[in-house]
Amino acid sequence: MSVDRFDCHYCKDSLLGKKYIMKEDTQYCTKCYENLFANCCKACSSPIGCNFKDLSYKDRHWHEQCFKCAKCSRSLVEKAFAAKEDLLLCTECYAHDYSSKCNTCKKTIMPGSRKMEYKGNSWHETCFLCHRCQQPIGTKSFIPKDSGYFCVPCFEKQFAYQCCACKKVWQVPSMSHLRSVNGTVSVSPVCSVLCRWWDVASSPRGMTFCAPTAAGRNDFLRSSSKL
Repeated sequence: MSVDRFDCHYCKDSLLGKKYIMKEDTQYCTKCYENLFANCCKACSSPIGCNFKDLSYKDRHWHEQCFKCAKCSRSLVEKAFAAKEDLLLCTECYAHDYSSKCNTCKKTIMPGSRKMEYKGNSWHETCFLCHRCQQPIGTKSFIPKDSGYFCVPCFEKQFAYQCCACKKVWQVPSMSHLRSVNGTVSVSPVCSVLCRWWDVASSPRGMTFCAPTAAGRNDFLRSSSKL
């Protein structure tokens, strides 16, 4: 009575009663499979055999026991790690050697955490705060002032000049501010002539107005004089 043969596809040795591996519907003995298809470990340069777990990262492969931090040699299996050139490092070693320090709390900004950067300085997202309201600025617009940083609403409340009539913020940072004749109220360069005229001619002392307000009163005076 004949028995069908079950041989290794490559070396033709019988696989009956032996361990074998299937690849694309073809059977191989473990030795042939490792010689033909096993990946080479990046750390020890040995084949990663059938009895070992193959760990891979960006087309490179390691034995499980070889997958370690390049600096402290602690295992990176099932742990967060960072890559620096051809080296794999645990987050602690990477942070110690390469991560930025927060400009506020002076602690390391760990890999994977969000950070804010401005003119060569770095912050934890939760440490980059408006100097006035102490709320995180995040991705919102901000304005530097002296050694602090301000969100736009706080900067306008604390530093910007407003028209005393329309209350709009005057935002012309490239020009120096002007003041009314009596020196008590700030006015913009655009409406300063009309505001000064109204202040001197008829307004109560200490008041200035933006151009539309002053021009409207000027028209009213001219029409009243004709009556």
